[in-house]
Amino acid sequence: MSDKTFFPALPAAQLPAGQMRCVEISGRLVLLAHAKDGIYALDNLCSHGHARMDEGRLRGHRLICPLHAASFDVRTGAVLGGAATQALPSHPVRIVDGQIEVQL
Repeated sequence: MSDKTFFPALPAAQLPAGQMRCVEISGRLVLLAHAKDGIYALDNLCSHGHARMDEGRLRGHRLICPLHAASFDVRTGAVLGGAATQALPSHPVRIVDGQIEVQL
């Protein structure tokens, strides 16, 4: 059994497909991204330039940083290109009764 807890983040209806939104969960800024195949959660701070990822762009599964255009896979946080060398921490997501929940 995991010692990590799922926390309510946002009603799923408030995050349309193709959109992103930053939420604060237990003092941590988390980016929710709704790609065509699901909703994903990542830390909202770029691992390279420390920019807010919710100010960037979402293109399919590619999350692009607004500062230096580093890009990450929204599904895993893996670096896809640009100046970043360190992945973004990603978090499990589930939807319960229309509410997006994130495990931290």
